Amino acid sequence: MDQQSDRAIDRYQSRWDQLQATVADLDRRDRRIGHVRVGLFLVVLACGFLAAFAQSSTVFVIAGVVFFVLFLAAVIYNEPIRDAIEHHRQQQRVLDRAMARVRRDWGKLEKLSPKVTTADLDLDDHAISTATDLDLFGRASLFRWLSMTETAMGNRALASWLVGRADADVAKARTECAQVLAQQRDERIEFHCLAHQVSQMSGDPEAFQHWATGPSWLSSRRWLYAYANISLVIALSGGLLLLIGWLVAGSGDLAKYGAIVLFALAVLNTLMGALLLAPVHQILSVALTSRRSVASYVAMFEHAKWLPGGNDASPLAMSIRSRVLDGPRSAKQGMHDLSVIARAGALKQSAATFLLYLPLQLFGLWDVRVLRRLEHWQQNYSGVCRDWFDALGDLEALMSVAAVCDEQSEWIFPHWQSSADKQVSATRLGHPLLDDQQRVCNDVTVGPAGTFLLVTGSNMSGKSTLLRSIGLNVVLAATGAPVCATYFALPTLELGTSIRVTDSLAEGVSFYMAELYRLRAVVEQAERLAKSGDCTLLFLLDEILQGTNSRERQIAVATVLQRLVDCQAIGAISTHDLELAEDPGLTEKASTVHFRETIQTTDDGQEEMTFDYKMRQGVSPTTNALRLLEIVGLGRGGAAEKS
Repeated sequence: MDQQSDRAIDRYQSRWDQLQATVADLDRRDRRIGHVRVGLFLVVLACGFLAAFAQSSTVFVIAGVVFFVLFLAAVIYNEPIRDAIEHHRQQQRVLDRAMARVRRDWGKLEKLSPKVTTADLDLDDHAISTATDLDLFGRASLFRWLSMTETAMGNRALASWLVGRADADVAKARTECAQVLAQQRDERIEFHCLAHQVSQMSGDPEAFQHWATGPSWLSSRRWLYAYANISLVIALSGGLLLLIGWLVAGSGDLAKYGAIVLFALAVLNTLMGALLLAPVHQILSVALTSRRSVASYVAMFEHAKWLPGGNDASPLAMSIRSRVLDGPRSAKQGMHDLSVIARAGALKQSAATFLLYLPLQLFGLWDVRVLRRLEHWQQNYSGVCRDWFDALGDLEALMSVAAVCDEQSEWIFPHWQSSADKQVSATRLGHPLLDDQQRVCNDVTVGPAGTFLLVTGSNMSGKSTLLRSIGLNVVLAATGAPVCATYFALPTLELGTSIRVTDSLAEGVSFYMAELYRLRAVVEQAERLAKSGDCTLLFLLDEILQGTNSRERQIAVATVLQRLVDCQAIGAISTHDLELAEDPGLTEKASTVHFRETIQTTDDGQEEMTFDYKMRQGVSPTTNALRLLEIVGLGRGGAAEKS
């Protein structure tokens, strides 16, 4: 692990230790207050027992009341301490995840990260193919390493960045925002805690957005709100009759009539609630899951204030700020208005306020009144609600990129070239998912148009890793993150890949046909981009068309590459087939490089194959398939030797 990683881990560990010391102190206070609470409660019980059996109980009753008040005060004082303990532990969880990211500890990352699959991310077939080829999603993937996202919106936003076009202007805007957020370390930790808290709540943002942009339920049932008002008037009248009957002598019948009115109204409204108001309760459940969830969203939206502002800010920063913070229909204002309604809707969620909610619902259909206010809110904000959550997803994705900017301080931001410069150039390019001790870096150039990089070498020598290193760093550049290189230049690009192809028994597609379908998709992508002229295709092809004989394979590969070159696409293709590397139709357009292996004899006389993973110019001078056969004991006489 190099110095940049050590510094990041030391910084995170120092903050974790500070939090642990604070948690230990709060735990001690919590235990002390817990003992006080138990003691006060026992005193209250003792006072109650003595008051029940003593001849003069007044003193014990007063003492019991006093100690009960002290007990309640201790409970109220204790709750913020327990909340603080839980909050600090959530911050430690965020730091644990961040340290696992820096260490590339995939096992720990898997435990600490939300479970996300490609099925959750609404990706098309092309995006899924590219993601599979480059390890964009999965256990030890770019998404798992890069992501600090917790919510569904953040996951989808970051995923769309990973599989989208590497656009220069968009990437520069993301970089500008991420570099500013990278400096706000404590704020990012707090943001991730809030995001985790929101993700663990029962409320579904998709269901909320569907409701917010959908039709009004009460608009076709206006009589229901009118009835709620009439019900309240009748209840007040019945209560007035009951009060007069109690207070005025000789008015007992009025009290009786008042009680009958209230009882009948309560029964009627209970039946109405059971038979007619189930949709109301469902809407309130979706829109107002809890006051706490609304408050958490408000706090998350507030973090947009750290984005660049003013006239010099990028369009991305201005777009997020305008949707989240600024204006009468911003997310901040909308969620503040919703939190006011949530307080009214939360009466039935708390034991302390349920006794207030019960008469309001029985006699005034309180849920209908809350729904009316909620649908007024819906009318005001339905047109912008989805934009809020899209902006929140972008903000959460930017927070992930910002963490990489902060942690990988020795990586560099790419140099974006004009679309006319159809070339990718990199110095000391490395695979970003490998840890610093395993990573071997190489200088790579792909392009210009009319050429391609031909990577030769024996099995396991590093060809596929090089292709993925190129692709993953292009993807990182697209997100606005720094790349694993000391220099990296590229134009606006789209990736087309064929690296990890599988056959399909269910669809009756052989391995060879599956490869052809994938290559056809890459060629069609190149043709589409050639017509538009605003973007270059970068193709990455690994050991393609292995499912046919060598001669036909050479012809087929040359045909595919010619189609791609004719479309002004640039790219790299790997092969361990030396005959393919010597094909005149390929070599005239190819910049050929190779990886090699070294065979060493150990002290016990066994052969051992090692790789240095350094890229060299020219065609590979060696092959290793038969030597590997001997090493694993499958060569001629291997079984006899082992016996």
